[in-house]
Amino acid sequence: MKGLAAALLLIAGISAYASEAPKKLVYAQPTEATTLNPHDANDLYSRRVISNIFDRLIERNENLEIVPGLAERWEHKDENTTVFYLKKGIKFHNGKELTSEDVKYTLENAKKSRKVGTLFEVIEEVQTPDPYTAVIKTSEPSGALIYHLSHVAASIMNKNYNENEKEFHLKPNGTGAFAFVDWKPGDRVTLKKNEEYFRGPAALDIVEVRGIPEENSRVIGLETGELHIATDIEGIGRNTMMDNKNIELAERSSMGVAYMGMNTEKGPLADVKVRKAIAMGIDRDSIIDFLLMGSVEKANSLLGPGVFGYSKDTKTFDYDKEQAKTLLKEAGYETLNLRLSTSNNEIRKQMSEVMQAQLKEIGVNVTIEVLEWATFINQTAKGDSDLFMLGWSNSSGDADYGLSSIIHSSMKGAPGNRSFYSNKEVDNLLAAGKRELDANKRASLYAKAQDQMNADVPLLPIYFMLANAGVRKEVKGFAQTPINIPNFYKLSF
Repeated sequence: MKGLAAALLLIAGISAYASEAPKKLVYAQPTEATTLNPHDANDLYSRRVISNIFDRLIERNENLEIVPGLAERWEHKDENTTVFYLKKGIKFHNGKELTSEDVKYTLENAKKSRKVGTLFEVIEEVQTPDPYTAVIKTSEPSGALIYHLSHVAASIMNKNYNENEKEFHLKPNGTGAFAFVDWKPGDRVTLKKNEEYFRGPAALDIVEVRGIPEENSRVIGLETGELHIATDIEGIGRNTMMDNKNIELAERSSMGVAYMGMNTEKGPLADVKVRKAIAMGIDRDSIIDFLLMGSVEKANSLLGPGVFGYSKDTKTFDYDKEQAKTLLKEAGYETLNLRLSTSNNEIRKQMSEVMQAQLKEIGVNVTIEVLEWATFINQTAKGDSDLFMLGWSNSSGDADYGLSSIIHSSMKGAPGNRSFYSNKEVDNLLAAGKRELDANKRASLYAKAQDQMNADVPLLPIYFMLANAGVRKEVKGFAQTPINIPNFYKLSF
């Protein structure tokens, strides 16, 4: 009997241990994060992690509607003043309570950032009349500010925690549903649930976010169960997922655009005729039909159709091989040698190879340079590439951020304008759009900016990216959003 009792106790202990095993979800994306500092992140891969570590005053739901976040409510006192009333008792991961001083610290520091400062430049002052009230004063009316406050860059940071930017990059401290555990560069970021989260603890205990460049590897990981969610599946793997009964393809139109950028500041590409020739030498339809299996739509703008201010009527230069050759000759070139840089994203590498072959037919010899993501970002920020392949996902849903970050002259280099494009008329249109409160007038200003951008060709929009992910059937609660940022708090097994 003693032996039987001991065995039963052992079995019970094993069962209890098994039931207490942490619920871990593994999420894969094409590239790892480059930073975990909200004020230093202008790439989607970093924002996906940051968004789950931090909260914002206001948030956007799956339908992009503005909803309360850290602020339980807000009111517009006048066209230059908005008062936010914070929820009480919210704590950062280091145990400090959230106050209006943290809001002030966050927004004042965000305004100083070269990468995201354009979102907050209209903020003149943040007043803190009491610990739970933050009053945002703007220098002028802004139709865009309410959208910008829901952006990942507006994630509220603790004013007394890690002011050293390098340290903060490694040890972020937010109020979010998940807290940072560690980051193994080239492999994964690990998060754990915040037991003190103001909405209640998450169902998941651990989330690993992995960077896996090869689409096929992400799909195989899903099939074997090594991965629970794999995002940004654009090629043949999309069909593979659709045929697998254990995987759901969660997909909808995004706000993202894949594009080829051109360095307008130096060399042959400083001539608009050369840029037009490049644009007309690329057959985007064939790329979409054969490389992307016709799953996406050809883009006509840097803004996606779901972004406020998108113009369906703006036109890009369509494929015309003979006209492209003529333009090159008019610019003084029979042949031309250019370097095209891309990250190790598999689809972008394949697109680069197709473009290389297409441009060769008009006399442009392209050398492809494939770089690891962080190196690629640094190189294009310095203007060391002639052509480059990128995607731009507008997570504010507003044309101000969608255009200003990429084509305003003040944003040259690392902040986002990697084409080093400068046009005073475009700058003025974007500034007017930021100030305008009338929605129709704002849309008209942004339409003109898109027309001028397309005429100057600092970049060629290729296609509107899908927001998609393969999700294992055992994962519950996943909702694909147009901004393509997961909310791990809503997930469970």
